[in-house]
Amino acid sequence: MRLSVPLRFDIVFYVLGILCFVFAALIIPFLGGVTLLPVAFLIVLLLFGLLFAAFGYSTRPRHYRIVTPKPPEVKTEEKPTEAPRTPKAPQLPPSEPSKPRTELTRIKGIGTKRVQQLNALQIMSVEDLATFSAEELADKLKVSSKITAKWVEQAQNLVKERTV
Repeated sequence: MRLSVPLRFDIVFYVLGILCFVFAALIIPFLGGVTLLPVAFLIVLLLFGLLFAAFGYSTRPRHYRIVTPKPPEVKTEEKPTEAPRTPKAPQLPPSEPSKPRTELTRIKGIGTKRVQQLNALQIMSVEDLATFSAEELADKLKVSSKITAKWVEQAQNLVKERTV
């Protein structure tokens, strides 16, 4: 039975780099006088040695850690103990029919993010905004009072249009 071992190119490049460094070290004693040709050959051998070492480093095998996902936990539902049921009181219809509320996004300059900020201030509709003070709104939202005054004015105009 024959085992095959894959050729690792990083080792080949390391060996070539070491050979270049060895040849460069062997040339140094033979330089004698400093002439251009042997010095250039020495520099080229050193550069090739560095190049082969860099290629060897870049082709080395990587070791990755494989993370397997955990299986989902199975939750067992426990039946809650049943409390005695009490009959619910019948819900009465509202005595006064409520008017549908107008959306805040109908006002120019108010988008979905601004609607969320206004909802946090308990302003849920154009009718709520029409009754709000522009200065107080500007302070709470950290925007210009000119902008909030325009919003309040638009809201009041929309409310007037609905009542007419």
